[in-house]
Amino acid sequence: MSWMGGWFDPELEDLFHDEPELLETAQQVRASRPRVEADPRFQNRLRAQLVAEASRGRSALSVRRWWRLGPAGFAWGGAVVGAALITATVLTFVSNNPQSQTVTGISQLTAQHSVSPNQVITVAFNQPMNEKAVQDGVHIQPAVKVHFSWKDNNLVISPDYHLAANTPYTVTIARTYLRAASGASAAAPIYIPFGTAPTPTPAPVAPPSLNPVVLGQNGTGGSLVYAPDGSLVSTVGLLPSSAATSPSASATAAATPSSASPTTTPEGATTQTPEVPGALVEFPRSGTPFQIGLSPSAAAFSPNGGYLATAADNGDGGSTIDITRSDGSQRETLTTSPAPVTGLTWATNDRVIYTDGTTIDSVDLSKLKAVLYTHNGSGTITALAPGGGYAYVSPAAGGTGGALLDIGNGAAQVLRGAVTDVAFSGDGTMVAWVDESAQPARLLYATVAHGGSPHVMSTLDATASPSDVALNLNGDEVAYLSTDSAGVSELVIAQLPSGTPLAIESPSNAAQLTLSPSGDQVAFVSNAADGASIEQAAVPGATIGLRHPQIPPGANATLQQFVQAQVGQNGQPDFTSLASLSAPGVDYTASTPQNLSRAYVISTYLAQGGVGASIELIVDPNSGHTTARVASETVLIAQAPDGGYLVTSAQTSRLRDESAGPHVVQVSSSTTGGVTTLQVSFDSDLNPGTVADAISVAASGTTLASTAVYNADTRTATVTIANAPSGTFVLDISTTLADFDGQTLVEGFQTSVEANS
Repeated sequence: MSWMGGWFDPELEDLFHDEPELLETAQQVRASRPRVEADPRFQNRLRAQLVAEASRGRSALSVRRWWRLGPAGFAWGGAVVGAALITATVLTFVSNNPQSQTVTGISQLTAQHSVSPNQVITVAFNQPMNEKAVQDGVHIQPAVKVHFSWKDNNLVISPDYHLAANTPYTVTIARTYLRAASGASAAAPIYIPFGTAPTPTPAPVAPPSLNPVVLGQNGTGGSLVYAPDGSLVSTVGLLPSSAATSPSASATAAATPSSASPTTTPEGATTQTPEVPGALVEFPRSGTPFQIGLSPSAAAFSPNGGYLATAADNGDGGSTIDITRSDGSQRETLTTSPAPVTGLTWATNDRVIYTDGTTIDSVDLSKLKAVLYTHNGSGTITALAPGGGYAYVSPAAGGTGGALLDIGNGAAQVLRGAVTDVAFSGDGTMVAWVDESAQPARLLYATVAHGGSPHVMSTLDATASPSDVALNLNGDEVAYLSTDSAGVSELVIAQLPSGTPLAIESPSNAAQLTLSPSGDQVAFVSNAADGASIEQAAVPGATIGLRHPQIPPGANATLQQFVQAQVGQNGQPDFTSLASLSAPGVDYTASTPQNLSRAYVISTYLAQGGVGASIELIVDPNSGHTTARVASETVLIAQAPDGGYLVTSAQTSRLRDESAGPHVVQVSSSTTGGVTTLQVSFDSDLNPGTVADAISVAASGTTLASTAVYNADTRTATVTIANAPSGTFVLDISTTLADFDGQTLVEGFQTSVEANS
């Protein structure tokens, strides 16, 4: 068979068909002993040779004396000598007629599917070759820059860099170039089809660790609030001995803080544990902490940062609602509440919303007061959304499933499994909570304007229980504690909705988690035997306004498992796994070609309804089809009701011969510091001069300014886009892109890609 270089023995195939390594060895041995057709004149020349030998005295008698054999051994000895003479004559005849040997060659890589990308390609010939002619005839698809060397009759083809991983290859040497040093030629071209193994899947990159610093000490309970200037304020902070009350604060600020009933901390409000020393203390970004007021039961800064509203025990069983400048100066009382206020927030820059757990009231800077809502059912109002549009009503003791309350119309939507761990984003548009009805508990989130329809967020450890949830201003970042079955907790900062971890602290004894409005800082109280300290840490990679949504880890895991199940083992798809990864109605059997060897996930991106992915399914070349075949596939992955991810759509083209020229095998992206970078990987060694002009990136139909630089060692083009907008980009590569052999893209390439950070 031509693809084996001419050496194919059905007897060897039958004998070793279940042992491919032995078959390869047998084929090489067989190739080293080629059959040679005897010349028609052989018998006449052999007869003449024997007669000549006899005439020189090589008689039977002399032979017998040489062997010293008796009569019984004479016939055997004569036969040996005759065989030796025949063999010598045949070898002499063959050596004098090299043109009768057909050039053949084999490679140990033929029909292998998991060749190391670092492997060299060796072709073993059956005789000395015209080396330059053979080298001129070598063609490799996809194109690979190589250099040649010879070891005896073996041609060694060494890639200048390496072979591309997870790639089908065909090495061809045309028949007209297969010429021996003697002038003998080949009967057929040599084809060496093989595929390379994928590089090992890199282990998940561990999120960077937080490096918190201690700002000061904290009393028991209370909570933390970020001031407009980035300073941190504690409602029960403890001043160091060198600190003093702010000169601009009210004289009453230095008084002993009064006690208040313990309550659950709502977003935008703070609470005070009874009879614990402490005060309203500001810990500036630099400098010494200072006191700005009495320890309140609740506190919140106005949206414009100009005012601070507080609620404190008035000594008569109720609370006083005061406002001051953000530094604690110019204190003024707006109203009093007959019951202790457990939470407050700002509806606008001149109107405060507060609750005592049963009623929700408002008061403006002109001291005009209004009752907004009275709760008559079970449970307690424990959190107010910033902006005053929504509130959270916790369930009765021992129950789960508190309610998201629309304060304007009194409508309530159950938050599945919610109890006390509920948080609103700083703009009041997002709510996140712990679903304690599930085992283990889950972290859910919802947009409040959509009635609280829940989504499950992927967590760092799905077997651990989340708690102590906090959101930043826009609701695109979440902080939570994750506690495993051994009781060990770690603090996790992650993107929302993807759940991609941005940073962790492990182990952690943090409590009262608070994110800065931009999410670039996290603050918490760290409890130890010798007291509680207030700590703060920068969140690595969190840049104001420049983070884009990422692909949820759960969706990516489903995608990888689905593609692997399509490839399966030995060309047979894993239909059991495909069924478990697909939503009802997805015809994965029709969309999965048979005999697949490998696949590329070209790109992933956020799409309407979930996560989209562009995939190439590949059948390696073989003896019957020396060109790789490919099928293009687009899948959509969406979140299932249980929080997992399923393939909800799979559209696959028919298999077709892979075109000559370069091909894109993967596109990935990242965004850091406002600069988006796309990494575009190819299967061929490219002509660097064609890369920059062939690649362009567009967003919403507008071409973006970008640069492209090609790295020959990795076969990767790095595309850089400064000041890129958020959203999905479209990468376009024109047919002017060429490999180093001059082969261009047969047709333009285009794919969507998400700008991840």
